[in-house]
Amino acid sequence: MALIDCPDCGRRVSPRAPSCPNCGAPIAAKGRPADQRLVTPGLLGRLAAVLGAWLVFPWVARLLAFLAGIALLIVMFTTAR
Repeated sequence: MALIDCPDCGRRVSPRAPSCPNCGAPIAAKGRPADQRLVTPGLLGRLAAVLGAWLVFPWVARLLAFLAGIALLIVMFTTAR
């Protein structure tokens, strides 16, 4: 990888460096800015919500089916002659 010149002091710096080690000037890197993260807390929160819903939904559906079955049995036995 080729080194670039620092815009302030002119010293050779890696383009991956967030700032110049000599003078501390920020280095304009290509691509994603240094402060932008790939995984953010908002993304983690949404992922946790989707994963939680995916894991909880089958249990809720089974519970509702079980309760409906119990209600049906109660109705059947109380109205039987």
